[in-house]
Amino acid sequence: MAYAGKAGPKGRIEALPHAPRRNESRPVGALATGLTIGLLVGAGVALLFAPRLGQDIRRSIGRGMRRTRLSGHDAWEDLRLELRHARRQLKRARRRAELAVRERNLPDT
Repeated sequence: MAYAGKAGPKGRIEALPHAPRRNESRPVGALATGLTIGLLVGAGVALLFAPRLGQDIRRSIGRGMRRTRLSGHDAWEDLRLELRHARRQLKRARRRAELAVRERNLPDT
């Protein structure tokens, strides 16, 4: 471990000069808040200036959500099938390895 030098006059390690203090707010929270507000305002303006009626837009959003849900379900189903296949292959490989070990341990007759 490298020597870090003295810890200061009172035995405490001093904070770096550019490090944020504990009581200062973090800029990440302000960024997240600003992003959220911007997204909400942008969505509202987009709906106000949309070239279609509100009912058509809601129907279109509903269709998109259904498609997304179905494709997500398909993806999970594909993953489930792939994991099942991998598990079967692992069991087969384990059985082959166990048989190979048994054959090596058998005395020659």
